[in-house]
This record gives sequence, C-alpha cells and structure tokens, in this order.
Amino acid sequence: MFIADACALLAFFGAGDQAMTPAGVNAMRADVSVSPITVWELTRKAAIGKLPPLPMERGRFARHLAALGFRDAPLLRGDTEAANALPPHHRDPMDRMLIATALRADMTVISNDGVFSAYGVRTVW
Repeated sequence: MFIADACALLAFFGAGDQAMTPAGVNAMRADVSVSPITVWELTRKAAIGKLPPLPMERGRFARHLAALGFRDAPLLRGDTEAANALPPHHRDPMDRMLIATALRADMTVISNDGVFSAYGVRTVW
C-alpha cells in the first residue's frame, strides 16, 4: 500500500519541479491513498496563490482524486499524537502526520523527501 505526499501528487499531475522515476510513476498508478492533511495542504496553498490551480472535477480536488482512483488514507487521532512524539528529524507538520500514518499502517510513502527514511519509513520516487 502506498500513500502519496503533496510533492508526489504535484509531480504526477505535471506541476512538480522534479520528475518521478518509473518506479514512482508505477507506484502512483497502484493502490494509492491520499491523506486528508495532504488535500488540505495542497488546496490551501492553491487558494493563497502559492501553487497554480489544481486539477479539479466539478470544483473539488478531493472529488477529482477519488474519480482518478486515489483512496482516502485514514488519519486517526492516534496518528496526530504519534506525529508529535516523533524525533525532530523533520519539522513539517504535514509530513510528520504522513510519517505517523505510514508507520501505523505499514505504508510506503511516495515522496522525494529523503528525511522520511530517518524514521524507518519506506519511500519510492
């Protein structure tokens, strides 16, 4: 099982600044979940102009992701507490939540962020 971070979604939609490897592209076409925190991060950044407009289906990015087959990743209350308890290798709270979710659910994160491995999280890009 895979969980995509924000950079992976942007790259997959052709808006990222770094191309994925063939392994990353194949992973994005597999059974991929997207965390609600990632949807919030991307839509928030697009709303304030830090990102270009996101691909939308009927005006909602979350609906667009679902139409493409991306699944909702469960973000549990325990994940949010676990994210706070992680060592300080990574300071981004969104990524810390993905790390906590990936550790709990034994998921591979589709990301080009090398810091994830410091937590024992598998990644593919």
